[in-house]
Amino acid sequence: MQHYTRRCLTAAGLLLVGAGAVNAIWLRRTPEVRYQPDFRRVPHLIGDLRAERVPVEKRIFDYLGADAMEELSYVGPEGQQVRVSFVYGRDWRAVHDPLQCYKQQGWSVAESQTLEVPAPPGCPHPGPLKAVRMRVHKAGVTMLALYLFAYRGGTESDWTAQGWEVSRTPRGTGGLLVSMSAPVRNGDVQGADELLKRILQNVYVPLISFWYS
Repeated sequence: MQHYTRRCLTAAGLLLVGAGAVNAIWLRRTPEVRYQPDFRRVPHLIGDLRAERVPVEKRIFDYLGADAMEELSYVGPEGQQVRVSFVYGRDWRAVHDPLQCYKQQGWSVAESQTLEVPAPPGCPHPGPLKAVRMRVHKAGVTMLALYLFAYRGGTESDWTAQGWEVSRTPRGTGGLLVSMSAPVRNGDVQGADELLKRILQNVYVPLISFWYS
């Protein structure tokens, strides 16, 4: 028992040291820089898909502690629908993991996998884009979701990995969540997947351009 207790204390101590080291890196990143996403650069017309802005609820914005947030709903002439969310935070902790959100909203995760999407033309950082794709179910509805965590210099499919990358950039650079979802119509998972990737290829470069202009 004592040996087990010592191991627990040692592990806890290592976690504290690690957290302290990350915090020290954060504090030493001076001077602070200021970036502001310009969501107006994101195209609202992608082929035959047209987007409308969806008002962001203040309670959600305040809960996340985000510095900027945008939601768009793309609709196509054949009933295609894609919901897209962008969440930017100068403090990387404001950028949350969508997996937990889906679970909290009652969605059952049937499948989740990491994947690499080719970087779109004109991407200012090396590709590919690292992302997560999920298939979720609720009340007879199936959705396909795709999300990634962007930072100045690349992307990650994991929230904690992005936090580490953000901690290595100048203080105030921040991180960005790109999250999108589309209903699976008539069991066509591949069609929903292609639709999500099409949207990502068109919005990604304009979305992150504020870090590089």
